[in-house]
Amino acid sequence: MSDDLLARLDRLEAELALRRLANEYCVAADHRDLELWRAVWAPDAVWATGPAPERIFTGVAAICAAVQWQWRTYPLMQHGTVNHVVDLDAVAQGVATGRSDVVLHVRLADDTWVTGGGTYLDEYRRHDGRWRITRRTVHRPFEVGPLPGWVPEPKAE
Repeated sequence: MSDDLLARLDRLEAELALRRLANEYCVAADHRDLELWRAVWAPDAVWATGPAPERIFTGVAAICAAVQWQWRTYPLMQHGTVNHVVDLDAVAQGVATGRSDVVLHVRLADDTWVTGGGTYLDEYRRHDGRWRITRRTVHRPFEVGPLPGWVPEPKAE
């Protein structure tokens, strides 16, 4: 196989792996799968969920603690990541960047739902033969509370 063909194959495999990684992030968060959640992050990763220092988590242990706080706070979350575009210019060096949009629905403890949306700006690195997130910066341009007159469904007896 020619070097050019190998490089093209590496780019295709990287793009597929990075798309899967974006999906695994959502699946892990929404299904409360701590093992999968841990696997999407590089050991030294940074998860910046907002600009304030207390919203920036560094290292897998801190990132796992942050998502576990979310799980306790929000009984149900549903992420939808779309428009995932990756830049593979440095894929041969084992790094890439990406951008995706997200729509998020969360149920609060009082059974009201809040919808939000934003953009993820990502940095990725191949670590131990697998692509992982090294930095995810979350930009949240909107959050929408419950619609006026919304009433939660009664709980089943």
